[in-house]
Amino acid sequence: MCDFAILFVHLIVTLARLARPRGLRSVVAESVLVRHQVLILSRGRKRAPHLRATDRITGLCTLFMRPTRILRSAIGLRPSTLLHLHHVLKKRKYPILFSRPGGRRPGPKGPNQELIDAVVAMKQRNPRWGCPRIAQQISLAFGVEIDKDVVRRILTAHYRPESDAAGPSWLTFIGHSKGSLWSCDWFRCQSAMLRTYWVLVVMDQFTRRIIGFGVHRGIVVGVALCRMLERAIRGHSLPKYLSSDHDPLYRFHQWKANLRVLEVTEIKTVPYVPLSHPFIERLIGTIRREYLDHILF
Repeated sequence: MCDFAILFVHLIVTLARLARPRGLRSVVAESVLVRHQVLILSRGRKRAPHLRATDRITGLCTLFMRPTRILRSAIGLRPSTLLHLHHVLKKRKYPILFSRPGGRRPGPKGPNQELIDAVVAMKQRNPRWGCPRIAQQISLAFGVEIDKDVVRRILTAHYRPESDAAGPSWLTFIGHSKGSLWSCDWFRCQSAMLRTYWVLVVMDQFTRRIIGFGVHRGIVVGVALCRMLERAIRGHSLPKYLSSDHDPLYRFHQWKANLRVLEVTEIKTVPYVPLSHPFIERLIGTIRREYLDHILF
């Protein structure tokens, strides 16, 4: 009878230790979780390990651990997994922010093929017409109400300008503008906390020398754009020409007034032709491939 009483007391003490927070239960759960993560990593050395049902059940051990201990014992999270998770969250950020709360509404997915052919044909016959005028002419000729942004998306996807101009090529113009032509372009990147940063890149077209970078977090307006340019070209003598694309952000009157004050003439590239801005486009692609796709900042 005495042995049963001692055994019962030991059982009560063990249950009390297991039920107590930060006690033996947490130590056992952490040991099981770390050991199972090592087994999963050794199982998939050449490729991503395939998680089984038992592996997912083992994740219930985190319910018996403190949050700080969970972060310290998470050894199964590889850098490639973290980068892939960040890439997926970055792709889902803007659809979640700007999509309708009720989901997609039923209806046509876009303009029909007849309307696309009409817009492309009108642009080919009148290369100097812009998107607002093409939308107006489509409305007058066919009685179809179309927005200028729809025209712009149609031309971006289906229109390619003809390369039969009699003037000099863009690379010939760059050669004649040695030492006096800079090009600027920018791109958007996301931090580890999914905060949006805009980076303005300025480089010399002839020597491929990087002049500088200007970084801004948040929404870009005319004043912020001028401040980014000032940071990028600080300490350098100004050129005669500055090449930029047809981004709507370059239409701010503060940007144009700043270039007039600096006595710099802005030159626009050929629409829908990336070869007219080749070097800085390649630089931005290199920055994305070799830096931003591998490092979280």
